[in-house]
Amino acid sequence: MDNILKTLEKNAREREGEETQRRRIELAEKLEPYIRGYLIRKKYQGKIKVFRPNFFNDFNDLEKSNKTLLTVTQMLLRVPKVIESAKLQKDTQLLCNICRHLIISLDSTSKETSFVAAFLNKETIKEATSLITSIFSQIPSILNNINGEKAIELKQWQCLIHFIIVLSSSSNWAFVRNAPQVHPVLNGLCVKMMNLFYEQKNYEQMANSLFVSVNGQKPLISVETVNAQFSILYKPLKVKSSENPELFSIFVLKVLTCPALLLHLNQSNIEQIKTTQLFERTLSWLRVNQEEIETGMDVRLLINLLANLVHFAFIDEKTLETKIYEWTWAVGVSLSRCTELTVKHGGTKTSLNYWHPVFGHYLLPIDKRTEGALRNVLFQLKMLWSSQVVKCLFRKIMENKSISPCSPTTDSHSSSKNQKDISAAFSKLWRKLGGTIDSVTLKSDSEPPPNLIAIVCQVYMTALSTMVHMKGEIVSGICRDDQLLRQLWVYLKEWGEKFGGSSGSLFNSSNAEQWGPVSASLQSLRRPSSPHTATLRLFVDSAAAIISILDEEEIFEKGTPFSNKDLESLCKYVNIFCFRAIWSGAVDETSANSTGLFQSMHSLLTVLYERDSRRSFTNDPKFWLISYREIKPSSITIEYEKKSGKGVLMMKKMAHLVPIKDRMLLFRRQVQDDKNRLSSTLSDSQSQTWITVQRSRIIEDGFNHLSKLTTPALKSTIRVKFVNEQGLDEAGIDQDGVFKEFLELTLKKVFDPQLNLFSTTSTGVLYPSSTSSLHDDHLALFTFVGRMLGKAVYEGIVVDVQLAPVLLAAVLGSHRLCAFDELSQLDPELYRSLTFVKRYEGDIADLSLTFSVDEDFMDKISTVDLVPSGRTISVTKENKIDYVHRMAHHRVLRRTQEQCKAFVSGMQSILQPSWLSLFAPNDLQCLISGVNSDIDLSDLKRNVQYFGGFHGNHRLIKWLWDILENKFTPEERKLFLKFVTSCSRPPVLGFSYLEPPFSIRCVEVSDDQDQGDTLGSVVRGFLALRKGTAASRLPTASTCFNLLKLPNYNKKSLLLEKLRYAIHAGTGFELS
Repeated sequence: MDNILKTLEKNAREREGEETQRRRIELAEKLEPYIRGYLIRKKYQGKIKVFRPNFFNDFNDLEKSNKTLLTVTQMLLRVPKVIESAKLQKDTQLLCNICRHLIISLDSTSKETSFVAAFLNKETIKEATSLITSIFSQIPSILNNINGEKAIELKQWQCLIHFIIVLSSSSNWAFVRNAPQVHPVLNGLCVKMMNLFYEQKNYEQMANSLFVSVNGQKPLISVETVNAQFSILYKPLKVKSSENPELFSIFVLKVLTCPALLLHLNQSNIEQIKTTQLFERTLSWLRVNQEEIETGMDVRLLINLLANLVHFAFIDEKTLETKIYEWTWAVGVSLSRCTELTVKHGGTKTSLNYWHPVFGHYLLPIDKRTEGALRNVLFQLKMLWSSQVVKCLFRKIMENKSISPCSPTTDSHSSSKNQKDISAAFSKLWRKLGGTIDSVTLKSDSEPPPNLIAIVCQVYMTALSTMVHMKGEIVSGICRDDQLLRQLWVYLKEWGEKFGGSSGSLFNSSNAEQWGPVSASLQSLRRPSSPHTATLRLFVDSAAAIISILDEEEIFEKGTPFSNKDLESLCKYVNIFCFRAIWSGAVDETSANSTGLFQSMHSLLTVLYERDSRRSFTNDPKFWLISYREIKPSSITIEYEKKSGKGVLMMKKMAHLVPIKDRMLLFRRQVQDDKNRLSSTLSDSQSQTWITVQRSRIIEDGFNHLSKLTTPALKSTIRVKFVNEQGLDEAGIDQDGVFKEFLELTLKKVFDPQLNLFSTTSTGVLYPSSTSSLHDDHLALFTFVGRMLGKAVYEGIVVDVQLAPVLLAAVLGSHRLCAFDELSQLDPELYRSLTFVKRYEGDIADLSLTFSVDEDFMDKISTVDLVPSGRTISVTKENKIDYVHRMAHHRVLRRTQEQCKAFVSGMQSILQPSWLSLFAPNDLQCLISGVNSDIDLSDLKRNVQYFGGFHGNHRLIKWLWDILENKFTPEERKLFLKFVTSCSRPPVLGFSYLEPPFSIRCVEVSDDQDQGDTLGSVVRGFLALRKGTAASRLPTASTCFNLLKLPNYNKKSLLLEKLRYAIHAGTGFELS
């Protein structure tokens, strides 16, 4: 037992000893670094304690005064130790002070203090070189660790770059300035020392540092320092024959991906990279290393490379011309990769998306290091559609040099191998973008490989799909030169003739020559990403942008950019294309809003149709109607009533193919069907609503009663009882006529500009007032007005209200409005000013315009930006077209968009959008107020109703028709119609659709004594017998019943005199 206890005690002592030893070792390991550091500091502290303050603390700047330089001997003896100390303590400030001492020393002419003497002495050259190299070796890592958050770091940064530049060449060293014979030797020494920076790790650290320097809107360091650091990095790459491939790869991937780098380079560096062909070599490297930009490089860095490539093209036009294929390929691939990460138009935007200043909604977060530089990157990207680059890319087509649309063109100076490589690269890009050149499609249904024009257009279309929120600016930049649009149209017609002979499965067309590139264009619907489709879309989008801001002088007198003949040809082309695309089923309801080519074509069609509707350049009323083989307008109507997909889509997109009267009949049938449906679902008590209205408060009472009604109730019968000024109910029974009067009086008052809900142009066109908010609940009033006008159209009541196209287009919803065109009526002064800007040939900067507008509301001036931060963006020659578009859009649409929205919601609550899709804006105006034409008297005769003994062969009635036809002018006939119906325009469908019907009644007494027709009055009227008072009375009218009341005059001359006086004096408008 004792032995066991002794053994246990022994084991316990051994374990305790082992634990004590382990703790000692662990403690020693922890203390070792501190002890070593203490011993080293103790070793050097005594040696430099006095040396450092006396010499290097004074070198915080490069001022030579009050500074004492060490001798060369002292420098070589003491500085290496100080450098080592600075390195151990990471004392960058001390190292910078040493560098400043050396810089000042190199500027000294004294043999004792100039450090140049150390290089010229065989005994000290090795030590001197080692000293400089020891400093150089620390600089890359120091620069790589600077983040720019401290001002002292930026000062150190600039000092170190200055030191490298001074040591990179002996030409400015004062001691040997007049001894050129030693320069080669010394420069060779400099090169040897500088080679340290061109080791891969150091080179990458220097490149990373350059990236940080330009990561803001302004460089963190001085522009001079940025240029110096760039020159250091570019120095070993100046000569192509001696360049290091590895370094050049790092240069492209690290230096050329610095945000907006070229924007910060001075003219000296710009000239250097041009003379050393950096642009060309970069393009060659990218083509050899395709995988870097196709898959390898981070897209956020690729954006910077893309911007610098565009800037290269802007500053080096000669290289761009010779390497246009390589550049276009590189830019196209880069843009396509950026496009992959943009949130597509109409796509879902969630909290997981990020807003990118260049690309809008983006799927990747913005690199915080480059966030501040994105404005500069955007500035570079805008050079892509600058006049200089556009002209260079399209030079051949603009110089009328023939480029075959059906075969690729190559540089005549290129070798056959280069041609083959370029062709392969293009084919790869084309397949990436959705082209169809492969072994399957080439058999029977192929298109030719892309040529230069097609590829360039593809680049611009990719830019449009990538930078969606800058579409207006891009298109404006491209179509700045009228000649380009004209030549592109010629090119496309040639393309249509050569490639449109076979229409594939869509059509077997034999008239490709007659209709231009229609057939070829239809085939492009199946190749949305084809470069040939891109050429077509770019032309169509550009044409729509420029045509929408043309004034009448440019269209009808100057013929720019298109002559009237070309415009007619273009109209036929887009009209037939859109028709055939829908009718053939190539585009359906779903794809119509997602197919880019069809959307572009339809937008141009809308622009052209609306311009022609305002003032025709086709001079043919049937120009827009279509007759294709056996298809007639009636066929479209039949398909629409069958509710077939193509019929509905055709009426929605191209209703103008059907004559207006046919569409009006279709509309009335739809309304009648709706009325029948309502009558079958509503009870008797729900089918009519009674309201009481005071004549002195017609708007207020009408709003209070009717704004609360449901849509079915408002569509049903509304009965109105008027209360006069004495508070008594007016006599009379409402048989729809009183409601018509109420409706006319209400609309007359709400559209009166004095009420300030609406304003009027000089031509009498009405549009929402920008100061309508002065009314309480003004948007509810606009909704009420929309419902009342909708009710009038629903009931077939024609009212004399002329709405501005901006309102009409808003009601229709799907119709594109040419804001600039509308501005000519809405704000003639602003229209003239923008026309001046558009045509201005001088330096537009002289006008001091920005993308903003000052607005005066109740004597308070406020600045509204047309684009984000627009007040800081100047209008230039490149973006002036975009400025004109945005200014017109703001004035016509944005200022009153809330009022328009409220008005539209009210009108569409009565009139279904599907019904309204049958019409264009000018058609809708006809629906509201009738056609602006002379009265068809024969139609009126057929549809008039006679009362009080009058009949068609009555003497007075014959006189009346003769007077209207032969004595009245067209203007007087309009006044006559307005006198009876309150509207000067006849119904579009004729007087058979006038509600209530046009009526003429023989009267014997004044309206207040009129008891209606009696047997005696009817007999006297029929026999043309009259009472003695008839000759002195004027004709009157009850506009609520469309009723003309004529006394039984005994002379035709008296009828002419009284009737003419009445219609000019405004007599009538009375209630029977």
